[in-house]
Amino acid sequence: MAERRNWTEDEVTEALSLYLRLPFGKFHSRTPQIIRMAERIKRTPSSVAMKLSNLAALDETLPQKGLAKASAMDRQVWARFRRDPSFVLVAFEAQLQPSLPQMPGFSEQRQADWIAKQSEVTRRAVVQRRGQSFFREMILNNYRSRCALTGLDDARLLTASHIIGWQEDDTHRLYPENGICLNALHDRAFDRHLISFDDDYRMILADDLPAETKRKLTAGASERLHLPERFLPGPAFLMHHRQRMVERQNTPPLG
Repeated sequence: MAERRNWTEDEVTEALSLYLRLPFGKFHSRTPQIIRMAERIKRTPSSVAMKLSNLAALDETLPQKGLAKASAMDRQVWARFRRDPSFVLVAFEAQLQPSLPQMPGFSEQRQADWIAKQSEVTRRAVVQRRGQSFFREMILNNYRSRCALTGLDDARLLTASHIIGWQEDDTHRLYPENGICLNALHDRAFDRHLISFDDDYRMILADDLPAETKRKLTAGASERLHLPERFLPGPAFLMHHRQRMVERQNTPPLG
């Protein structure tokens, strides 16, 4: 049996990373992801499952609360995440960082210099890829891997759509309230500000869309978004998106 000991900040952060990517109904000791984490940090699966439930008790966006036994460290990590979700990504990246093999013919210092040069070239691409991967898992989990407009449930055709785009504002990239699970067609329209959503989550179609395009976008789609289990789309993010749609429509075409 794993030795009883206090949870460290890194361990709670890893648990939070898993909490954000795992359905509430999977918080039990038989879940493979929980078992793997328990083995990695040398704790029991039951202990990890309990920690996820404790974190759920802190989630103000979740109607169904977990156990009200969150520790001071749990509260500290949760509060830090709500201020800056990228805090969790840093731990997520560290967990995934592969070990680097020795390169024949390189001294330790030369190898270190070579790695430094290569890592500077690739670091941003790797961080972006991992950030997008984490965001996708989190958003699809919130929406039970179903398109919020059509109910389509094949993950291969779903996208974690950013309300404020990834390249538009790096401070909001990983906020769970900045994402909506959409199918590929509606994601593309949303990304190009051809559709948006009002404060009641009803779809808005751009005035300049052709009639047939409007028909295709509304066919099989609900009038309002099917809302996620937690982390509803942020009203301020949606307002920003609607403003961008108005700006696009009011911008004269080039040429």
